[in-house]
Amino acid sequence: MKIKAAVLHQSGGHSRPYTESRPLTIEKVEVEKPGKEEVLIKIKAAGLCHSDLSVIDGNRPRLMPMVLGHEASGIITELGEDVKDFEVGDHVVFAFLPSCGRCEYCMSGRAALCNPGAKS
Repeated sequence: MKIKAAVLHQSGGHSRPYTESRPLTIEKVEVEKPGKEEVLIKIKAAGLCHSDLSVIDGNRPRLMPMVLGHEASGIITELGEDVKDFEVGDHVVFAFLPSCGRCEYCMSGRAALCNPGAKS
C-alpha cells in the first residue's frame, strides 16, 4: 500500500529555519501489510518533537532515509497475526516510550516513567 510520509534523506547540514531549508519531503512510500503483533494505523494527526529535530540536525544519527513523526494519533485499520487487546476501528495514540499501562506510574498518568515498559 502506498502512503504519504515526511521523509528525511540526509541528516545534518540543514540551515535553520527548516521552513526555508526544507529538509523533509512529502513522498509516497510503500508500506507492507502488518506482520505478527503489528497493526496498521491511519494517521489523523502527527507532530515532530525534539527527538525528530535532533535527527534532522545530526545529533541523533539514524539510517537514512527515515520517516519522521513518531508522536501521532490515528485509527487502526488492519490487524496482524496474534494482535490482542486491539480491534479495527480503535482510536490510538503513539508514544515515544513504551508503557505497560498497569504499574503505579502508568496508573497515575506518568507513563514516561514506566519501568516495565522501558524493558520491552
